[in-house]
Amino acid sequence: MATRYFTVEEANALLPELRVILEHLQARRRELEVRQQALETIRQHAGENGYRLGGEGFLRIKREAESILEQCNAAVTQIETLGCLLKDLHLGLVDFPSLHEGREVLLCWKPDEAEVAYWHGLTEGFAGRKPIRSQRVS
Repeated sequence: MATRYFTVEEANALLPELRVILEHLQARRRELEVRQQALETIRQHAGENGYRLGGEGFLRIKREAESILEQCNAAVTQIETLGCLLKDLHLGLVDFPSLHEGREVLLCWKPDEAEVAYWHGLTEGFAGRKPIRSQRVS
């Protein structure tokens, strides 16, 4: 699939849709963590007592966790289909491929920011973010 390059305006136009997807994804991730913790607790108790796993409660929670994971994967696919890159699920950090002076860069945004206001090179990552206004990024 060819890389889609975003202007700042195009990236900002996607923010309302991205916010909805990320809110859903992060909520589902939290639900998944609860199910995973419950499964781990059951595993620990089964190991301590010498029981096999597979009781109805364990299987129900496992099915729920698998379903939630599928929903999370579908949300990540939605983000990727838009042409964006989900860099950090916990932060909700999303990058938008862009061009700056003929080279590939990434516009960088997270949900607590009102608009896409930062960018960084492909190898710099979040720590190397620079304000867009200080550089004329497409």
